[in-house]
Amino acid sequence: MRSGFSRLQALVSEKMKENLFQGNLFLFLGKNPRRAKVLLFDGSGLVLVIKRLDQGSFMRVEELCETKEIGVDELERILDGVNLRVVFAAAKAKRDSKDVA
Repeated sequence: MRSGFSRLQALVSEKMKENLFQGNLFLFLGKNPRRAKVLLFDGSGLVLVIKRLDQGSFMRVEELCETKEIGVDELERILDGVNLRVVFAAAKAKRDSKDVA
């Protein structure tokens, strides 16, 4: 979590093969489970948001690797310290119950 604007921008373009300037947010979770970073382009420059939880921890990177894209709701939940596996499991159960009804 020592990376700044340049290093994170390079990760987005080189490793993720994504364009940072299309309005997407990029979430970075490090080894320290209490810290997360969000990188985005707001139209005039790069914005880097860093959050450290006072209590609890963010989900592990391994738990998020299978998910390439998340919505605003999921991002808010992650930044609140919620594990997305729980969120996705609840959403799947809700979808499955609608299919049965």
